[in-house]
Amino acid sequence: MKKVLALVLALAMLLGMMSFASAEGDKVKLKGLFIAHPLTKSVYDMNWLMEIEEKAGVDIEWEQIYTDWDQIKTTRFAAGDIPDILINATGDSDYTTYDGLFLELTDLIDQFAPNIKAMFEEEPDTLALAKTFEGNIYAGPKFQGKWPDCNGVMFINKVWLDNLGLSVPTTLSELKNVLIAFRDNDANGNGDATDEVPMDFNGWFGGAYSLTNLIGSWGIQLVNWGSDAYFAEGGQIKNYAVDERYKAMMTYLADLYNEHLINENAITNDYSMFQSLSRGDADGNALVGVVLGWEETDKFGPVLYEQYVPCGPFVDDVDELATSEPRWTYDFSGLNMSSNRIAISAKCENPEAAVKFMDCFYDPEVSVQVLFGSISEGNVSKVGDDHYKVEDPPAEANTDNGTWKWTSTFADNGPMYIRRATVIDMAKDMAFALNEREQYKEAIARIDMDNEYYPQFLMKYTVDDQNTLATKQAAITNVTDSWWGIWLTGEVEVEDTWEDYLADVEAAGLSDVLAIRQAAYDAWKAQ
Repeated sequence: MKKVLALVLALAMLLGMMSFASAEGDKVKLKGLFIAHPLTKSVYDMNWLMEIEEKAGVDIEWEQIYTDWDQIKTTRFAAGDIPDILINATGDSDYTTYDGLFLELTDLIDQFAPNIKAMFEEEPDTLALAKTFEGNIYAGPKFQGKWPDCNGVMFINKVWLDNLGLSVPTTLSELKNVLIAFRDNDANGNGDATDEVPMDFNGWFGGAYSLTNLIGSWGIQLVNWGSDAYFAEGGQIKNYAVDERYKAMMTYLADLYNEHLINENAITNDYSMFQSLSRGDADGNALVGVVLGWEETDKFGPVLYEQYVPCGPFVDDVDELATSEPRWTYDFSGLNMSSNRIAISAKCENPEAAVKFMDCFYDPEVSVQVLFGSISEGNVSKVGDDHYKVEDPPAEANTDNGTWKWTSTFADNGPMYIRRATVIDMAKDMAFALNEREQYKEAIARIDMDNEYYPQFLMKYTVDDQNTLATKQAAITNVTDSWWGIWLTGEVEVEDTWEDYLADVEAAGLSDVLAIRQAAYDAWKAQ
């Protein structure tokens, strides 16, 4: 009996091993590349990713690159040295520069990617984003439809206002008067009337935290930061850097700078210096009165954030170009969509398996984990059907929600489709970010979506047009940035040099760039 039992057990073990080997052998072997944020842990430690590999029946050998990808990829792409799957690794120009290197996905998505098809149908801008000028699709985009309508919030120190008996300003003249009060009085109450910085900023044209955000006070509707000053008005593409309203804004800002109301080091400070100043001094005193940022705890730290409230947009009451309906930058598309999240090599030997795996990222539950981290690891909990809660990091992690997200998962660098209908109970930082932007709902609601919505990253161009834009925009930006600096600091007067400046911008090629952008905008509208 013992011999028979031993034989049965051995046979069972052998059959189990054969079954396991068979299951492992049935998996499609693929190679993958992920260009990661510097904080992001190994992909092999992400439970959600291992789970979708299992679900898709693939076994992926991953390569994870953290730095210098822009330099590395030129050599690798030129040599055709790419894996089957590439995440966060490609750009629009790569598909023309390295023609034939990447798989055209239109038919494969139609056959094997129901989640991506649903995204294209339900969020048509994602399809426009995914297509090249010729109408091909070489990469899947992302849609994370829970981010707010705008990127930058202008914060003001409410404690300083209360200390000085002032209200939150609502007009440009009131803003100046408040900044003067911050400059001339010991607003933070530490006994030193010289350490207050009335207003700070970071970045030049198009920056999310640049003072160019104030252009909305003159009625110009911007859509997405990083737009090089282009905007749509009445269906026409314009550049506010040559608009009389920009001239008025620069005159106003130069006056503030001349009155020592703007941080004189802002032009040269990098982002880390910009953040550090907002976190106050070693004794816990706030140092900045008015400043732009993403979210209050991120901007001011875990203690000082309670002193700040959102402000703006400000009604223009300082010149003849006044409008009673100020605008604020509308960033929903830029914050919630990105192109080129996941591409596939044209040399992939099993494209069907690769596309099915690709589609797994766009599953409703997986998408939440791509952005916030694994359910099984405690980053996210499932509350109910299509309802999730983003958890706080454990105390022993000694980190904040945003850092934990970037450490734990692909975060914003991943392919995903988070549906508008999905309910997500956000962590404290995002809950604050969404609540702060209630300040701008009325201003953003003024946008005419038919004639003022200009998401330039959705525009498509021929290779020749791309080359023209790259060359001439660089020349234009060089002019506008240079004049911005010398105007703001008062090296020359705006009024005295405006015509010379306009001539310089035109000589750099503005008319040609506007014509190309107008044609692309018209084609997108027609589509």
